[in-house]
Amino acid sequence: MGTASWKELFSRKTKVFQRLTMTVVVNSLQQLTGDNYFFYYGTTIFQSVGMKDSFETSIVLGIVNFASTFFSLYSIDKLGRRKCLLLGAATMTVCMLIYASVGVTSLYPHGKDQPSSKGAGNCMIVFTCFYLFFFACTWGPVCYVVVSETFPLRVKSKCMSIATSANLLWGFLIGFFTPFITSAIDFYYGYVFMGCLVFSYFYVFLFIPETKGLTLEEVDEMWVDGVLPWKSNSWVPSSRRGADYDNEKILLDDRPWYKKMI
Repeated sequence: MGTASWKELFSRKTKVFQRLTMTVVVNSLQQLTGDNYFFYYGTTIFQSVGMKDSFETSIVLGIVNFASTFFSLYSIDKLGRRKCLLLGAATMTVCMLIYASVGVTSLYPHGKDQPSSKGAGNCMIVFTCFYLFFFACTWGPVCYVVVSETFPLRVKSKCMSIATSANLLWGFLIGFFTPFITSAIDFYYGYVFMGCLVFSYFYVFLFIPETKGLTLEEVDEMWVDGVLPWKSNSWVPSSRRGADYDNEKILLDDRPWYKKMI
């Protein structure tokens, strides 16, 4: 395929820059879901909810994350990339909402100078495990799948490196600023991640097309054709369009409800 210049990454004709922007955003949002908030500061978090040995809880979270990732081997190809990301964003939003709300309202019923509520602390730990299960099945691995399937071979290495750099940059920022933020707003920090998850849901719906079952060339064709992401599930590459497909499309084109839909 030859060696691509950096200038080619800004091509409008092949929509490489549009794809690069999408993958940079989706990799950034993966960090802004809040996963590393738990991984980096799990021991500190669970000390504050009354755990005597928070390292044990941190180990459990790591095991949950590792074991749950195996489910993604099934879910990514069964549900598709878009559905996994949408489902993950929705379920993690619920988990983060409960986690943050319990931490803010019920963890210290008699003030922070008094012992924390054991029931509230256990609830937060349980929903953290649920959160990590959904993360490991969806956003954890799927982001890398989306990035690897989005670009044509000629520019793939450069674009993937930039997209991955965005992921690492936000990982650093989360790790660096979390102690300052939690010292200022405590468990309200969970609402920040919840807001990012809500944004992630709508971003995926509006901007990320389905690439399940497509070759790189077919994905390239889909982008160049300007297929809307929410219609990408039903899109068929030109190489697979036989007579039956064309006849069916002609029949559909004559139906008023179909014309209205498109």
